[in-house]
Amino acid sequence: MTRPFVVHITGNPNIPGLRLVNVRSSPRTDASAAVLKQSTVGTRSLTVLEAQPDAVGNQLNGKVYQWFKVRLPDGVEGWVRDDLVSVEGDGRSLGYPELGGETYAFSLLRTLLPTLTAAPTPTPTPTPTPTPITPTPVAKEVIGTVIAKDGLRLRAAPINGAEVTRLTYRSQVTILDVTPQGGTSNYLWARVRTPQATGFVRTDYLSIAGDGSDLGLSEGDEYPAPMTNYWWVRGFNLKQNPNEEDHLGWDFGANVGEPVRCGPLGGRVMRLFTCTRCTPEKPSTISQGIPLGSSSVFLDPAWGFGYGNALIVRTLNNQLPESTRQRLAGRGLSGAHLYTIYAHLSAIQVMEGLDLPPNTTIGACGNTGNSTAPHVHLEVRASFNGSDPNWTGMRQNLLDPGVLFLR
Repeated sequence: MTRPFVVHITGNPNIPGLRLVNVRSSPRTDASAAVLKQSTVGTRSLTVLEAQPDAVGNQLNGKVYQWFKVRLPDGVEGWVRDDLVSVEGDGRSLGYPELGGETYAFSLLRTLLPTLTAAPTPTPTPTPTPTPITPTPVAKEVIGTVIAKDGLRLRAAPINGAEVTRLTYRSQVTILDVTPQGGTSNYLWARVRTPQATGFVRTDYLSIAGDGSDLGLSEGDEYPAPMTNYWWVRGFNLKQNPNEEDHLGWDFGANVGEPVRCGPLGGRVMRLFTCTRCTPEKPSTISQGIPLGSSSVFLDPAWGFGYGNALIVRTLNNQLPESTRQRLAGRGLSGAHLYTIYAHLSAIQVMEGLDLPPNTTIGACGNTGNSTAPHVHLEVRASFNGSDPNWTGMRQNLLDPGVLFLR
């Protein structure tokens, strides 16, 4: 007896904080496909009524998204995309294999079944071929989530525009277009639509979901932020003048103890830093009366060279997302491997030399070393040596973490 083909709402493994999945009126994400309702991640065994490719051909890494029409427990029928669900059962009538267990739907290739047609009937007079109509392209919908802990000003214009309203932490916006701030700044400003109004926000205070490449944002295949419950603190900056300060990575704020995960393609733990000067009561330099940024701390292994408790994870080139490999090639680093340090941890839960399965919990957020508040510092460097022990020597290939990570 064959098992029915069913869908489980699982969310996207690259967006660990996703809790609700849109169920749409048609198999597409633009404004013409209304959101009928949102289904909670964890909803299981939804009957599949139909399957279709994305109506406007949206794709990721050359694979066109597929959509499933499902019946929800309350009887509502609508469409969910295959990167947000898993499937199991006999899907052969829809071009899928017969699956004995639950499988992430986006990892499956769908074979479209041939359509049988009757033999054509000859006609004495050929029918003129109509001129094909080229459809107007439909813009992709790019969603941003506010990751500013205290909320974010929605401005009437970039930089110093008047405040239209204030967006709350974790609220979502639709990104319409993006404009560089200009001058010596690398900041980007997004014009966004919200339920309250349309206005401008800086993109570094948004976590982007999906393919935003048309807007000069993320490609959608990058590693997610290393924690689920976090907020944005600080980005990458190499000083342009003596009054500025270098910041060699990204800082994600979170509560002490928040689990920290490696990326969805794994990696290897290459080195551990243990802060022997850190104590539970006084984990940071400033809590022990040492000024922030003291050069003596950066030379002291007892402070983890300023990183506190930290570990370095190597990701081989063939484990990297395609968009990351393209960015490396554009910087003359084609074929290079990436080394990421996760710093200021309260605890480390892995050993040196361990090959990490995807999304492994490697430690917990903390406030150790040269730190002012609980956060995780991410820093990324490249090397052509897949077993490079020289973290300091890799400074010449220091990279903005955006080469690999999403905010």
